[in-house]
Amino acid sequence: MPNYTLRKLASLVVPDRLFANLVYRRHHGRWPRTPPLRFTERLAARMGSPDMERYQVYCDKIAVRDVVAQRIGEKYLVPNYETSDRLTRDIWDRLPASFVMKPNHGSGWHRIVRDKAAEDFDALVALGDGWLAENFYHVRRERQYRYIPPRLIFQKALSWSGEKRLVDFKFHCFHGKIGFIHVVIREPYKQRLLYDAEWNRLAVRYTDPNDWDIPEPENLEEMRSVVERLASGFEYVRTDLFSVPDGIFFGELTFTPNVGTNGFDPPEFDDFLGRLWSGEILATSETMAQWRV
Repeated sequence: MPNYTLRKLASLVVPDRLFANLVYRRHHGRWPRTPPLRFTERLAARMGSPDMERYQVYCDKIAVRDVVAQRIGEKYLVPNYETSDRLTRDIWDRLPASFVMKPNHGSGWHRIVRDKAAEDFDALVALGDGWLAENFYHVRRERQYRYIPPRLIFQKALSWSGEKRLVDFKFHCFHGKIGFIHVVIREPYKQRLLYDAEWNRLAVRYTDPNDWDIPEPENLEEMRSVVERLASGFEYVRTDLFSVPDGIFFGELTFTPNVGTNGFDPPEFDDFLGRLWSGEILATSETMAQWRV
């Protein structure tokens, strides 16, 4: 809370655009250009932009469910148990032994409850109240979150493979087409594995190590179809999916991932993605070949 309070006060003093440029300078060691050219510069330009408020419905984890159901079908939605302004004892008693609690008005906030009997109810209430008391806009000046009415969501905890490894499939899409896929593996240590749309591994590091490889998912074709339907109409959006034994499930739509602070090695890949964003080139098998392992 103290850090949040400082950020909230800073939003009254430091304009959004200057804040975005300062964040970019801190992480990349250079100022973003105007107009932006690189992928990370374009993400930074979105930070604090009033134009981003039109994306609110896609970033509200409650409202976006209607969008997803309309575009790809309800079967891709993680089952919802409860939606509430606060975790109450009545809700707690109705919830199953395992579930996920998260707020609808931010990104990266969630709590996985594997065994309700082993949890401290009062501590979870305090966690939920803390989330609801904060406006996610003040954290990083992402205007698409600014006016989302905060609520709590309680959803099914997805079951994973026999390896019990949490795997996220994040599809970076440009003009409705997949540019690259980054797969997040958190155990035994965090990695971002990068692939093109055809599951060719890329020789690119995206902040975290990229020295593993995993087999092409059997349902990759279905995931690609789902992603491109969700990404249709956007210059750039990252579309997150989970693939578990029960099927494919929608995670979230992200328009300013890490607000452009994560860099690439080699840095030329940042320029390449900027050209995908502008529409100057397309992510085809031929254009992606230069980045493959």
